[in-house]
Amino acid sequence: MLKELLQWLELRETVDQEKSEAIIKLATLLYQADGKVKMEEQELFDRLLAELPWDKSSQSKSAFHHDMIARSRDALAEHQITAYLEPIVPALKSDAHVLTMLRELAVSDGYLHQREADILKTVANLMV
Repeated sequence: MLKELLQWLELRETVDQEKSEAIIKLATLLYQADGKVKMEEQELFDRLLAELPWDKSSQSKSAFHHDMIARSRDALAEHQITAYLEPIVPALKSDAHVLTMLRELAVSDGYLHQREADILKTVANLMV
């Protein structure tokens, strides 16, 4: 499981600020989708967060992530997942590595919840 994530992280020099923000937004939504965050998911996300490049001097990566926790939680509660994803996905530039990384995060707890599967499908469809 970590193998694919680590391979993706080796390519992080191709990740700009916009893409880092999009990845944090998507990963935050994804790990909250099933209503519980298991230790495996949190550890994987923490590793991802630590490795993502960050050039935004006006806000730390951690503060940005905390903002996204509330926004993604609202999107999930209000069933506005597609509306949440539509402005984010273009920043991924149809990068299949990101989709692979998101899949790894989704199954890191040993189970793919239906809501996680729906998010991954929506992201894949929006990338086309």
